[in-house]
Amino acid sequence: MRIVEYLKNVFRLSSMIFTLLAAINLLIDKQTLFEIIEYMLVVSVISGLLHFIIEDNENYTNRRIVLNQLLYIGLIFLQIIIGDIWYRWDLGVVGLIKNFGITLFIYAFIKFFIYSNDKKEAAEINQQIQLKKRTNERESE
Repeated sequence: MRIVEYLKNVFRLSSMIFTLLAAINLLIDKQTLFEIIEYMLVVSVISGLLHFIIEDNENYTNRRIVLNQLLYIGLIFLQIIIGDIWYRWDLGVVGLIKNFGITLFIYAFIKFFIYSNDKKEAAEINQQIQLKKRTNERESE
């Protein structure tokens, strides 16, 4: 993957994560949103930069992909724990579990969004291949 394409993917992923974090915090507690918005931006950028961990470059086994996904989620959760300590949020066990749930929700939403986009792209490619096959069959007749 070229660096420009990678950076576009990082920006796209970071933007989705930040948007979802901001929207969820806006619904939960508006005051908290304004207190930690810069930290959410940092978490989003770091999460986006970690895109290479979850990217399937067709060399990975299914086990490796699952382990990479778990590593990615673990690193994001570690960022939440660091934010809890750094900003003195005093989340406690219940707060950390809630944030872990929110993290999993955001992760699942983004995975679904990416999967839907990939599925649409694959359908378009298949349609182009079928069209080219039909064209080639007509020309050979």
